[in-house]
Amino acid sequence: MLRLAQKHEFFRHKQLLNNNLKNRRNLVIVIPSFNDWLALEKLLQLIDNISLPEGTYIEVVIVDDFSTISIPESLNHQEHHHIQAVNILRLRRNVGHQRAIAVGLCYVYKNFNCDFVVVMDGDGEDNPFEIEHLLNISDQTGNNKIIFARRSKRSENCTFKFFYFIYKNLYKLLVGTEISVGNFSLLPASLVKNVVVISEIWNHYSSGIYRSRIPYLEVNVPRAKRLAGQPKMNLVSLVTHGLSSIAVNGDIVGTKLLLIIIILLILCLLILCSVFIIRVSTDWAIPGWATYVCSFLILFLVQLILTGTVFSMIILSSRNHYNFIPVRDYKYYVDAFFQLKP
Repeated sequence: MLRLAQKHEFFRHKQLLNNNLKNRRNLVIVIPSFNDWLALEKLLQLIDNISLPEGTYIEVVIVDDFSTISIPESLNHQEHHHIQAVNILRLRRNVGHQRAIAVGLCYVYKNFNCDFVVVMDGDGEDNPFEIEHLLNISDQTGNNKIIFARRSKRSENCTFKFFYFIYKNLYKLLVGTEISVGNFSLLPASLVKNVVVISEIWNHYSSGIYRSRIPYLEVNVPRAKRLAGQPKMNLVSLVTHGLSSIAVNGDIVGTKLLLIIIILLILCLLILCSVFIIRVSTDWAIPGWATYVCSFLILFLVQLILTGTVFSMIILSSRNHYNFIPVRDYKYYVDAFFQLKP
């Protein structure tokens, strides 16, 4: 009887273990970072205090974008209660945070078995306590969409907000859609395989996903304040970042500009004809006016034709361009992968 009871207890314990493994959800958080260890250390402490459903297994992958400052000992020996592991993915060169995200996602796709991937910045402006909210929204919508955190409230200064406002409206004018999200997002594992083959995420993560037409959802999330250090995004970085997001839709932008050039070309031809008719059939004579106007219009027409030709060649060449495929080419940028030991 004792042996039978022990056998029943063994199978009951095994069944409970299997149920726990079945109900456990693996969550991998990808964080790009460049010389931002102090803010990152505080961010990991906040992530460790996230209130997530029981059975959620958290693992962090920090994509070290070729930092020139060594990992501090305090981070290397930081203790965690809910985070199961903190990993460092060291890159061979600095590629920028957008490309660092692409490499991180590809590495996770190839080497991790997970249910969800969270992408967030390492400065703390992406509030880690909103991860639970993103997970709940994903569960409610069937876990078949990428959940982006829409920036409902920003914490930057007025100058940054002004130029960001210009960027958003310029993007909407040229591309035709609005962009109000950053990197903070939740990806179900079933969609990671689709994201890692998007060539455009190498230049801009969110714009690349928008362009790919992968199902996504935007959720309003207030922007938090930086935890430590100085912001890396200055005016030059903002302009570069904005141009990268617009370049993802280069063929759309080029086509729109080409149509505008054609319209201007037609208007110039109409004005040129009007000048000729007025000069020949009327006596509204101002000495030399027709010559000056015609010369200006012809010069403008030549410039429009040249610009239109250049845009046409750019659009046609981009259709046949050999693209960078992140999941295929990311490995050339990976230098090392190791786990921090508390």
